Amino acid sequence: MVNLAHCYEQLDHSHQRVYTTCVGQSGRRPLRTLLLFLLGGISLLLSGCAAQASFGDAITEGEPTPIPTPVVPSKPIYTVERGDIVYERRFFGRIAPVLAEEFGFELDGRVQEVFVDAGVDISQGDVLARLNTNALENQLLNANEELAVATSILESAENKERFDSRRATLNLQMARLQLDHAVASAADPPSLDESLQINLLTIARDLAQVAIDELTEGVDPQLRFDVQRAQKQVDELNAAIASAELTAPATGRLTYFAPDPGEQVYAFEPIAVVADMTVLEITDEMDADDLSELAEGMPLTIQRAAIPGAVYSGTIASLPAPYGLSPDELVHVAFDEQPPPGEFKVGDRMNFTVVIDTREDVLVLPVSAIRTFSGREFIVVQNEGVQQRVDVRLGLEGGGMVEVLKGAEENQVVIGP
Repeated sequence: MVNLAHCYEQLDHSHQRVYTTCVGQSGRRPLRTLLLFLLGGISLLLSGCAAQASFGDAITEGEPTPIPTPVVPSKPIYTVERGDIVYERRFFGRIAPVLAEEFGFELDGRVQEVFVDAGVDISQGDVLARLNTNALENQLLNANEELAVATSILESAENKERFDSRRATLNLQMARLQLDHAVASAADPPSLDESLQINLLTIARDLAQVAIDELTEGVDPQLRFDVQRAQKQVDELNAAIASAELTAPATGRLTYFAPDPGEQVYAFEPIAVVADMTVLEITDEMDADDLSELAEGMPLTIQRAAIPGAVYSGTIASLPAPYGLSPDELVHVAFDEQPPPGEFKVGDRMNFTVVIDTREDVLVLPVSAIRTFSGREFIVVQNEGVQQRVDVRLGLEGGGMVEVLKGAEENQVVIGP
């Protein structure tokens, strides 16, 4: 048994409790040590009282420590109402001319001179660039020489044929005269010598006629062919040199122009585009999911994508096959009224908004009021203080609202998740 001779109180700061400690006779301590413990205990008591004063009333022994009650957040409350729902989609495209023509040089070659840059307005027939034609000009020089030689040979042959024909004609006339004279001078009947002479003159006349018949065939056809072939080569080279100039096929704006001096180009490869900037459209490339929601003729609104400003009305002019009759793989959007000249440039990024579907005077709820679980869509309806889960069937969604086809009634109160 402990002999309680001396007792003192000690404060536990961690639990704000006061402990009493007693020391028996068998555990007597020196007086000085006891006084130190008493002074320390008094100091602890005073500091404990000060701490309790700063935090409020002291907690009595046996009273539980109070825990703050968490604030339960209130859930949003919605009301089933009647209204309109508009389902619309926004797409992005770029300004493009409706009428544009690609063009290029008509022969292979290396660019020698360039006279314009992309972005300028041009007129039909303007010379935009020129190829190096040194090789063609050398070939043309040789071709002209060959043509001159062939022409000279042909002309000589024709002159000879003309003289020979004239000579043969005169010989025929002379043979006829001699024959006629012999016949007229002969006796009746002619003697043997006269008959021989008449027969010889008849043969001479016939030979003169044969000579004329031979000359009617003209000069050697090969000579004419040589001239024609040489002339064709000259014409082709002249045409090639002329086509070494790149000319504008139409009046408009040069929206694309690729050639640079010294660059190799190839025949009929598109290297430039001229566009009619008075008629603009918007083009866009879409996937099948987007195209399936659109139809040609749908109305829409158009705005700049980067800096919204004026709003233009338009329509879907054409869709790519099999959704429409577009000549390419692009969606073409037409302005109802063309924008002012200079308002847009080719390549400007635009957005266009299409109203896909609408519902008028239907039951609607915010999309946030709908709950889903394991593929089930439902709402929590509050009726006279009682909350009940109700399955719903939804319709069109748009603008943050959704159409409720089944499961809700007008003016019902719905508790949000």
